[in-house]
Amino acid sequence: MTSTEPLSRRDIVTLIIYCVLLFGIAIVSGRPLTLHECVLPQTARSMFADRDFLIPKINGQTADRAAEMPVEPWLESPPLPQWITVALATPFGHCDSEAIVRIGPTLVGTYVVLLTAWMAALWYGRSLGLLAGLVLATTLEFTRYGWLAEDEIYLTGIVATVVALFVKIEFGGGSADVASGSARSWFGSVLATLFGSRSLYVTAFFLMMGATNLVKGLVFGTVMASIPLAGFLVLSLQPQRIAKYVWVWGILLFLAVMFAWPLAACSRYPDAFDVWYFDLFGRLRGTYKEINEPFWYYPVNLLWMLMPWTFVIPLGLAVTRSAAWRDRVSPERFLWCWALLVPAVFTIPGGKHHHYLLHALAPWAILGALGVRELRSLVSVWPKWLTHPGISALGYGVPAAVALTLWGNKIPGPEWLPMALIVAIPIVAGSLAWAIIDRTGVRAGTVAFSVLLVTYACGHCYAAKHIDSNRHDVTFLKSVRQRVEAERLPILIDMSANSFHGMMGLFYMPDDALLLHNLSFLGAKEIMAPEVFVVAMASLENEIANWGTVEALESSLRIPRARTSKDRLTLFRLRFSERIRRLPAHEIRVSPMQAMNRIAGPNLVPQTATQVDAQATQ
Repeated sequence: MTSTEPLSRRDIVTLIIYCVLLFGIAIVSGRPLTLHECVLPQTARSMFADRDFLIPKINGQTADRAAEMPVEPWLESPPLPQWITVALATPFGHCDSEAIVRIGPTLVGTYVVLLTAWMAALWYGRSLGLLAGLVLATTLEFTRYGWLAEDEIYLTGIVATVVALFVKIEFGGGSADVASGSARSWFGSVLATLFGSRSLYVTAFFLMMGATNLVKGLVFGTVMASIPLAGFLVLSLQPQRIAKYVWVWGILLFLAVMFAWPLAACSRYPDAFDVWYFDLFGRLRGTYKEINEPFWYYPVNLLWMLMPWTFVIPLGLAVTRSAAWRDRVSPERFLWCWALLVPAVFTIPGGKHHHYLLHALAPWAILGALGVRELRSLVSVWPKWLTHPGISALGYGVPAAVALTLWGNKIPGPEWLPMALIVAIPIVAGSLAWAIIDRTGVRAGTVAFSVLLVTYACGHCYAAKHIDSNRHDVTFLKSVRQRVEAERLPILIDMSANSFHGMMGLFYMPDDALLLHNLSFLGAKEIMAPEVFVVAMASLENEIANWGTVEALESSLRIPRARTSKDRLTLFRLRFSERIRRLPAHEIRVSPMQAMNRIAGPNLVPQTATQVDAQATQ
């Protein structure tokens, strides 16, 4: 554990294999997409179809489908994750499966683990670097987002790259001295600082800092990456360190990369700024009320986000405390800046979410690895009876057996599950105790991380079958697709109730499914079929009936929290009335804010059969 060697090829291969097994379970498990997870897959699928790489859309349309329904732009986030997903899907020839859209998160999660291991090894040697990588991979929040096809893991990769370049510059000999120039005057020195040469690492740093604006909401990633770096530089009290980053050419490169996509997007959708303003300032001011949380939100949530390493991280903080306080340019101070300043700054805005800290879990993982090393040194002086495998097996097995005997029938799943846990828990506890007493640490690490790998894999598959709140909706949608393909009727997906439900419905439907911005578009002139399928909330049956004869065929078993059965996704068969007076819909413009249901409209204003009948009566 005290080796100062860098990571070896064997270490890197070990981390890659472990991460592919751990994160890759989501590729093969068939676990359904979550509601929020559907955003990236569906917008990437649209981009794959229409090859418009500038504007992510909910319903991308190819040339042969350009006159069907209004395009719905999704400009909440820049499209780098979509670009990567489309690139990975291209060899397969399609982008409509859970497995394909989850390849990217597996690769990016593995990449972040490798960067974290490299940084830890640079400071503390290869053994601790390997351990830090494994700790990050098995941190609960990081593992979850290594499974999910969401923007967050891609931003984590960009932020980790920025920080790793900074670490290389500051700690790894990656910075060339600022050119002083031939002039000895103060003015000449200033010019040399502003315009002089820098190393390739500094150039790459500014490039990747600009790329932080290509993933999540504008400015968000840039602030996330800047907080620990700025804090460390300011607290170093060394102007020459800051001078390396006061570089005109680097700043121009940063600005060019940062604003390239937003300016290009505004050239197509000038009102895209409304979405960015709403998201950014809504979070800062607390007017985006859906995500408002109290000031203690992050400290409390970090406790479960960092599991199972929460209990050893205090030891890591303890052993680094002195150096972090005393040495202004030590790795320990940088770790503390990275780990503590990010949640401290992000506590200030009213809008909060636990995944905002995903991008700053790496320093906690390194502190956790240091805590594990400290714990092993403490365990080595414990009485032998206290570390005996039998004591651990009994200490954990007996309480678990009692609890599972009393309340095991409340656990969802097969009847044999409580008994299997009663048997497994003491075996695992005893095995871990047996492994920990190994002096080299190899046996301890092998057993511990093997147990974690199996536990995560089993938990992932178990949740997919018995706990996942989206499994019923996805089962319903897959059943709808089979019916649509068998009966060959057009399928229309209503997104007026929830944009995420609309994207989920489209992703699991055939390529020719149509998106209804709201039910007024049932009167679109482009809908030529006399009979269609409509997926909408059960509560909207009466509204759909205004357009003709409607029949509810099947519904999802899922009832959203705090709602009723009327909020279930339902498949309707609608036979249109011949009395409908239709209007063309494809020329109607849906604004970015309307596409996200942040503001109402637009509405098509044809006359339904009910309205025509009412006029005839009058």
